[in-house]
Amino acid sequence: MNFLEFIRTRIFVRNFLISVALTIVVISLILWALKWYTHHGESMIVPSLIGLTPDQIEQLETISDLEVIIVDSVFDAKMPRGSVLIQDPIPGSKVKRNRKVYLTTVAVMPEKVDMPDLVDLTLRQAAATLETYGLKLGKVTYVPDIAANAVLGQYHKNQAIEPGFEILKNSVIDLRVGQSFGGGRFQLPFLIGKTRQEALDLLNKNLLTVGDETYNDDADPETARVYSQSPSYSPGRLLNAGQPVSLVFKDPSVFDFETHIQQFANDTLNKQIDPENNEF
Repeated sequence: MNFLEFIRTRIFVRNFLISVALTIVVISLILWALKWYTHHGESMIVPSLIGLTPDQIEQLETISDLEVIIVDSVFDAKMPRGSVLIQDPIPGSKVKRNRKVYLTTVAVMPEKVDMPDLVDLTLRQAAATLETYGLKLGKVTYVPDIAANAVLGQYHKNQAIEPGFEILKNSVIDLRVGQSFGGGRFQLPFLIGKTRQEALDLLNKNLLTVGDETYNDDADPETARVYSQSPSYSPGRLLNAGQPVSLVFKDPSVFDFETHIQQFANDTLNKQIDPENNEF
């Protein structure tokens, strides 16, 4: 019997049909198992967990089909400690059930850094070093010294702080800086509309210091902007090196700084044009 005759026999046809049927059954079972295992076609919306604490997340019914994992923590003074700062996948994403959701929370304890040694650095170098360490430059006080524009002392909350001392990140560091015996006069910068840090940077750049600081209407020091300055600004006005400039702040979310600055500019221009005005 040759091959062509064999494949025409009833035994071959029956076995062939059985093998085809078994193959179809096996493939169907595999596809069904994969669909069941991967939850094919099933999805859910990832809820927003930003701002919630782990205890609050555990009480959410919408999170029961997801696996929540905390992978990191960072310090953020504006968010409640222990609350979620970042989540992955982001809120509103469509995912399959039992998907892992990775969270970054706000550290319960603020991060600390070692206080750098700023003595003998120039003011510009000291400011850059503080920024590198995650610290903020506070008041700069100028004192007569042969080491002009060099840092003579570093202080935190009116207390001298030694290099290497552990300090909370974002702490404010005040500096005492040398001023040449010859003194000098420096131009008063225009500070209206500036943030506190921007105002400090401009004052430091012009070898001036910050005086009294007043925050109207419970303005947040982090977002408040300068409403007025004393001595008041006028083009070309000079102050003695180290002279303090007092600042009044207001909340930009409730006060129209754009109109205020424009009005200030118009008033200044009118005073310059008015020949009878001897104020400037």
